[in-house]
Amino acid sequence: MENFGEFVVNHWVLWTLFFGLLALLIGSTVSAGLGGGVVVNTTKAIQLVNQQKGVFIDIRDKAAFEKEHIADSLNMPLSTFTDGSATLKDTSKPVIIVPTVGQATTTVVKHLQESGVSDVYILKGGLNTWKEAKLPLFS
Repeated sequence: MENFGEFVVNHWVLWTLFFGLLALLIGSTVSAGLGGGVVVNTTKAIQLVNQQKGVFIDIRDKAAFEKEHIADSLNMPLSTFTDGSATLKDTSKPVIIVPTVGQATTTVVKHLQESGVSDVYILKGGLNTWKEAKLPLFS
């Protein structure tokens, strides 16, 4: 223990990286615990729909939705959540949010949870991941 200070000084880059990664890990854990929704891949999303009658909610705008979308998905653009007009009839089913890459889902997750939906999921990578997996799209 007498050389610990010297070790820290000599390896300051490693310590900086360690604490940076630790902060990222803690931050992602806290945000997930604060109702950030559970991020799922395409396989898990399909299982939720097939086994638990889950519902895909596509939060892209109407034009993008009409161009291509997942079968039986509902189009509820992000704007309907920000203005409070989004409503879901059956809140007992799991909901899988389909965003575009980089689209904020925090508002959507919060609104759905406040509306009584207990199982909210986010499709990792959104529709791009769905396309990369070569899963069917409809227009």
